[in-house]
Amino acid sequence: MNLDPINLPKYLVLVVAGLALFGNLAPYLKRVLGSESRLIVTAGLGFLAVLIIVYLFNLDNVNQLHGAYGRNTGLLSYAALSLILLGVVFVSNRGFMAKILNVLVFTGVVNAVYGLIQWAGMDPVDWSNPYNPIVGTLGNPNFTSAHLGIAALASLALVFGEMVMGWRFVLILNMLLSLFVIYQSDSSQGLLVFGLGAGLLVYLKFLRGKLVLASIYLAGFVSVVVGGVLGILNKGPLASYLYQDSVTYRSDYWRAGWKMTVDNPFFGVGLDSYGDWYRFYRSEAATLRRGPDVTSNSAHNVFLDISSNGGFLLLIAYLVIIGLIFRSAFRIIKRAKAFDAIAAGLVVSWLAYLVQSVISINQLGLAIWGWVLGGAIIGYDTYKDRSDTPKAIRAPGKRPEQVPANVVITGSLGLIVGILVSIWPVAQDVSFRSALQSGDAVKIVSAADGFPGNTYYFNYAGDVLLQNKLDDQALELARKSIEMNPRDFNGWKLLISNPKLDEAEREKAMAEMKKLDPFNNNLGQ
Repeated sequence: MNLDPINLPKYLVLVVAGLALFGNLAPYLKRVLGSESRLIVTAGLGFLAVLIIVYLFNLDNVNQLHGAYGRNTGLLSYAALSLILLGVVFVSNRGFMAKILNVLVFTGVVNAVYGLIQWAGMDPVDWSNPYNPIVGTLGNPNFTSAHLGIAALASLALVFGEMVMGWRFVLILNMLLSLFVIYQSDSSQGLLVFGLGAGLLVYLKFLRGKLVLASIYLAGFVSVVVGGVLGILNKGPLASYLYQDSVTYRSDYWRAGWKMTVDNPFFGVGLDSYGDWYRFYRSEAATLRRGPDVTSNSAHNVFLDISSNGGFLLLIAYLVIIGLIFRSAFRIIKRAKAFDAIAAGLVVSWLAYLVQSVISINQLGLAIWGWVLGGAIIGYDTYKDRSDTPKAIRAPGKRPEQVPANVVITGSLGLIVGILVSIWPVAQDVSFRSALQSGDAVKIVSAADGFPGNTYYFNYAGDVLLQNKLDDQALELARKSIEMNPRDFNGWKLLISNPKLDEAEREKAMAEMKKLDPFNNNLGQ
């Protein structure tokens, strides 16, 4: 149905679920603020407040609400993630957290089996895919690799716990399948996070409390990690095995993201607006390294994405949440007298997500696990049969009490609002794909100009019209594109490539493109 079948469906489900969940929990917030959970609730709502401030300050940035096309990590996505984290904290008990870990394993099974089908060349879906065939349900080998690595860690933690032999065999089989698919995907992210997490699980299961052996093991583990990091950075004896050119490319994205942050320290360049500013902030070396037409709409580092999009204030709000999760993780591991498979699985899987977030994009299919696992860790630390938890949630296995009327009302309102605010970009994407399939220029122009609007559709449709010699219609769409977002380089490129453009407007367009991409030597040639 969708031109983007990867991100937009996830975006719709995420926003609807986040706002519906918040509606259900809103009546209990006052009670929670007086409980052990008050710190994370305050931090989560503080993060949400800063998001709104950044959004309001950068209102001229068109991507902020729904996010850039193909990413959808704007205001609504981050708001939903923070609300889901609070919801998980609020309803946590041991049984619920075990279910979270089981669901993570199940999603790994689905992605691993689908990845195996893709590797075998039997994928029933005809993807437009320039990557390795193994893209899973996340649309990219790197994202699928990272997800499988995280899910395999959850399987390993449960294998180390107490369970019947049959289920242990199934989990081991799933783990081996996941590692095979990761290897075949040609992406090292999954192997990296699995290796780090597995090392920590071995320590927690077999060596914790054994001072001498643990010291030797940790010294060796840290040495391997440091050597691996140096090798990834093209230094040390492991460089020839671990270094990839993509590391250099990522460093270009990181430098640009940091410069955006420093130059816009209070409110950033706008939520999910990295792509609009990358050409301007990249160095001359980065421009020449892969050519001026190779760009990015993400810093490939979640922390730098957040700081470049929202400034230091948003970064600090995010770091406070991360810090609280770290504190709870440390406390539940320290408190456990023996190996606790659920606690270890939650902590190690979350740490694996955090590690991959330093070198990757905040793809929604991965981001949801970072926030859910983080909420589960804090919930595990604080639940203790809390008085702030509704009795209907706190007593699994028993018939729940009647849901209060105010919860039904606020929950229904949250659900309705979630649908209303998130359905439109999905609907426009469906409409645009349908128009392209029809081959009708009038329908294509109408769909590109639909609500809520995105320069991606203007540029895509304009290019199609140009190829079919419909220059006047293409010119109209190019002008609408740059009117909607003057920082969209592709809109200006579409405009200047139109043969009907007069010379004065062509010169103006070229001047604007040079401002947006100062090191692009191809301009004007």
